[in-house]
Amino acid sequence: MHISPFYVSLTISLLIQNVSALPLNYLQKSAILAEVPQSSASLDDAERPFLALLGKLSPFQLGKLLSHDRNDSWFGSVFQQSSDEQVITEGVRTKIESSSSKFELWLEEQKDRAFERILDNIGGARCQDTDVASGAVLASPSKKRPNYFYQWVRDAAITVNSLVEYLDDHHFEDPMLYNLQNTIEAYIINSYKLQRLTNPSGDFKTLAGLGEPKFMVDSTPFNEHWGRPQRDGPGLRVITIANYISLLDKYQKNFTTPELFSGGLQYIFENIIKPDLSYIIKYWSSTGFDLWEEVDSIHLFTSLTQLKALKIGLGLADRFGDFELHKKLVIAFNSLRFFISVDSGFKTSRISYLLETPSLVLQGRRSGLDIASILASLRAHDIDDSEDAVSIPFPITDAAVMNTLIALMDDMKYRYPINHELLGISSGFALGRYPEDIYDGYGISEGNPWFISTATASELIYKLVYNLYKLQKDLEVQPEQSRLFAYITSLSTSETPIYIPYKSQAFKVVTKSLVDYADTFLAVIKKHVDAEGHMSEQFNKYSGYLEGAEDLTWSYGSFWSSLRWRSKALDLMSS
Repeated sequence: MHISPFYVSLTISLLIQNVSALPLNYLQKSAILAEVPQSSASLDDAERPFLALLGKLSPFQLGKLLSHDRNDSWFGSVFQQSSDEQVITEGVRTKIESSSSKFELWLEEQKDRAFERILDNIGGARCQDTDVASGAVLASPSKKRPNYFYQWVRDAAITVNSLVEYLDDHHFEDPMLYNLQNTIEAYIINSYKLQRLTNPSGDFKTLAGLGEPKFMVDSTPFNEHWGRPQRDGPGLRVITIANYISLLDKYQKNFTTPELFSGGLQYIFENIIKPDLSYIIKYWSSTGFDLWEEVDSIHLFTSLTQLKALKIGLGLADRFGDFELHKKLVIAFNSLRFFISVDSGFKTSRISYLLETPSLVLQGRRSGLDIASILASLRAHDIDDSEDAVSIPFPITDAAVMNTLIALMDDMKYRYPINHELLGISSGFALGRYPEDIYDGYGISEGNPWFISTATASELIYKLVYNLYKLQKDLEVQPEQSRLFAYITSLSTSETPIYIPYKSQAFKVVTKSLVDYADTFLAVIKKHVDAEGHMSEQFNKYSGYLEGAEDLTWSYGSFWSSLRWRSKALDLMSS
């Protein structure tokens, strides 16, 4: 896929119009607009101002440019102020019971079980299968019906990031002696090897091989037919490895494995991170298969996580003095940022929720609803990095993200019969991937709820509450969300925004209700795990029994991540 002339002209127009509205002084605005070369032998007339203008804006300036007008659809926030709002400070009651002590105990026990089962699926950690390479992350130990006994680049990066977060939560201590630092570094070393394997997607020299989605567990190529390339892996790997580097900096630690200790941070940047960043620079505008490995197109999850990686790369290129790469990253970041915000179709004025794969909507094949869009927001934004919410579209506070969850619930509470007993009750529901799903975990028939999807709903809500308390922000309930808030509290539905001041009685009741509501999604999970807390990929839409790949690593990771943010939100609420 190539950028259309319409996109070029539109973005130039937006730049020129919006630079004038940026919160910059006259000289700063003039400097940005003046930096357009008058001639260039290598660029078309239409491309010169586009590239020059994009190249002169920092990510923060670009974010401010796109978000200065709160009527812009891509920056509509759940928490913006409005002149038409109702102000409510008290008199609000909850409709949800708080979690019982028995449920709280189960959450703590299951959180520990989930983390240990993650480690059970990582070579060199607690994995008992000697065929699994050190640092390789199994998608599942299931070898037949279905065979998930492979390592996926995407799943591995998301999983290992949970290990990094665990170390951070424990101040770089390892109280259970999980040997996490060695496991994380084994993953980094294994990533170096995988990057350089020639595979059906390509080779390392052209960088095309970095789009290969999966490998054998012994870190050799998977040569059978598959949905390839998948272009989210390199970006997710950058995010995870960069987070580990930040952790080493934060706690003034060093690598423990000889291969990484001798090379140091510069070695990792040059040999692992830089190739992945170069891949994104080269291929961000090209189609690839989605995270469900079904559709070759442009996808929100891929684009948004790529953008996050590019933002991280800007800081690393500056840190390690790679100014040539930095220039390329600036252009790529700003181009991809404009594409996501303006030309991609991920958000339209006619539809309140995010569209994961707009091409499918244009073809009339799908509604566009997909839990992947919420996963994209969660994975592409560091909630403790204030710049992410400005420079990367669709943070968790964007109204479209919550609208996506609400639309998924409105569909799946009817679609899956196991949800019918919850109708009319202030409860969350079992959620699947997308409404049109027909993969049942073994073959093609009917889609089911997934543990990943159901846990992701609760994580989003916990993060929203955490964000409110951390930033001490007032809560504004947009009209399209008012039905949800009326579902869990005594608030009425409203056609105008409802404004709830921070720390007011109403604020405390509503945020506590949100946490209790998020808990109900975890209660759904509790009902469908087995007696020993095992999680598969899916659970049956009729019976609720486990289906699909057993002990799916990403299922455990999603549950653990949700519980992590629950704890962080509750800590702030009680402080």
